[in-house]
Amino acid sequence: MSTTQTIRAHAEVWPELPPHQELVLQDTRGNRIIGTLDGMTEDRSTLWIQLSGGLGRQLVHHQDGYWLEPGSAS
Repeated sequence: MSTTQTIRAHAEVWPELPPHQELVLQDTRGNRIIGTLDGMTEDRSTLWIQLSGGLGRQLVHHQDGYWLEPGSAS
């Protein structure tokens, strides 16, 4: 997959997910965000993830370079 295709694939909005769904997000550098879905904007462009281990919440926009790890939202 080319870099252009990768960027385009990652720029799509988040899929529709139920609240409290366990998620693992990853970026190209291998950074991971692990937690549960705390909220999502109506247009699905932005989500709040309640981080595992009591580390608070993190806001993630669909263009921040993260994607759902396969199987994390099943």
